[in-house]
Amino acid sequence: MSNPKHTAMNRAKPSKLLLLCLPLLGLIFSCQNQGEADRVTQSEMGEYAAHAKGKVKSIDISQFPKTIVDIHYAAGDNPRQTLDIIYPSVGEAPYKAIVVVHGGGWKYGDKRAETLVPMVQATTQGYAVVSLNYRLSDEVIWPKPLHDVKAAIRFLRAKGKDYELDTKNIVVWGSSAGGHIAMMLGATNNHPAFENLSMGYENFSSAVQGVISWYGVADISRVTNLGSHPANEIMGFNVQENWEKTNDANPINLVGPDFPPILLVHGTNDKVVPYMQSVNMKNVVNEATGREIATLMTVEGVGHGDNKFKTAENMSKYFDFADKILYNGNNPYRSKNYISIKTTR
Repeated sequence: MSNPKHTAMNRAKPSKLLLLCLPLLGLIFSCQNQGEADRVTQSEMGEYAAHAKGKVKSIDISQFPKTIVDIHYAAGDNPRQTLDIIYPSVGEAPYKAIVVVHGGGWKYGDKRAETLVPMVQATTQGYAVVSLNYRLSDEVIWPKPLHDVKAAIRFLRAKGKDYELDTKNIVVWGSSAGGHIAMMLGATNNHPAFENLSMGYENFSSAVQGVISWYGVADISRVTNLGSHPANEIMGFNVQENWEKTNDANPINLVGPDFPPILLVHGTNDKVVPYMQSVNMKNVVNEATGREIATLMTVEGVGHGDNKFKTAENMSKYFDFADKILYNGNNPYRSKNYISIKTTR
């Protein structure tokens, strides 16, 4: 006959063991869930998430035959108000210039971030690449990032001859937050109210003649919930609750007859900046200018910052757009000789 007390003790042992293991099991599942969340966030947030996690390498600037780096475009010694010039491997001075504005949710990013590798390939196509830093949301709020980039454009126009650059016409190329700033440059062409001329070179124009926007923000009040936190930080308020205060940060609201040709590039599965923002931006630009100068390049099924934006086939389309503006469609230095661009920690 079994001992009831002994049986009860045997039954109790697994229960105690389970209780002891529960915290460990919870930790394991928590780590798994966090890992999955990180992967989802990375895929959905693009370069913002990559920068936030410290996973973005820097372009090794030493690999290029000729560069001038860390040029201050505004008074003072703020490293975020500097630019690098990477000269082309083909062509003759003065060089046509593409100005690159990095992304990173207005909070992260750098003028040498590896996310800019596709843009730097322009140096193989006869273009000088001018890559900018600008002040971020841990230091300023809007519109100071725009003031910085406009000051950089004025600087380039004032000093272009000194740096062997042809700055009569400039194409600006940005991704995500950089695409937003690039579109803001176009939307505020010849609008002094959006300049801070005290930053220097007030007699020179900050107008741009072409814009390439990769999944850029056209209406900062209509980003998704994923995109709202960085938007709130750069604006200094909740953009979804105070949408009426965002007008001067929304390129789609500021488009006028001076808006330049623009190539909008967007994925249909973007969970940060809705694809329809670029659809609407295209329509508004063409209507406001009375010309078909806005083109939308749709990348089916991809999200924010996907590598499909950077395929050789797509890169050729971006350079075709730049060629029309800077070489009147006849760039003698075009080739498929892209290079492997080295990065470093």
